[in-house]
Amino acid sequence: MNESMTKSKTLLLVDGSSYLYRAFHAMPDLRAVPGDASSAPTGAIRGMINMLQSLRKEVPADFAACVFDARGPTFRDALYPEYKAHRSPMPDDLRSQIEPIHEVVRLMGWKVLDVPGVEADDVIGTLAVIAARQGIEVIVSSGDKDLAQLVNSHITIIDTMNGKRRDVAG
Repeated sequence: MNESMTKSKTLLLVDGSSYLYRAFHAMPDLRAVPGDASSAPTGAIRGMINMLQSLRKEVPADFAACVFDARGPTFRDALYPEYKAHRSPMPDDLRSQIEPIHEVVRLMGWKVLDVPGVEADDVIGTLAVIAARQGIEVIVSSGDKDLAQLVNSHITIIDTMNGKRRDVAG
């Protein structure tokens, strides 16, 4: 067999919710009409494009998905009503960019996932474990340190906050 037939496939999973918050807070207040506060905000969109393009250059993958938190409550809210009760609500300028971000990410060739009632990190964890069991190498890009518990010989985490890879050795 040649190398392409024996080489395992790679799945890249991006924590889109983590990315969009990071992009929103990292970018200046960009607007469709510069300087017009009533114009549509676009900073998070631009930031997402930059981050995803950079990641795809750094991490070649056979399959890629960008996973977002779905609107509405999750199963955790039903189990524990105080879950995230003290978190600040999403800024309106970020909320207005979510649907355009989903569309742009799709246009960039990514599969976009948001599962009602389930947070992005739960979807990522499920997909990562299932893929790894099938022999697929999984790379997860997220700033969520809870995802480090997924690391094994087939699952690696790229920490978006510092660019470091978390693998079995790390």
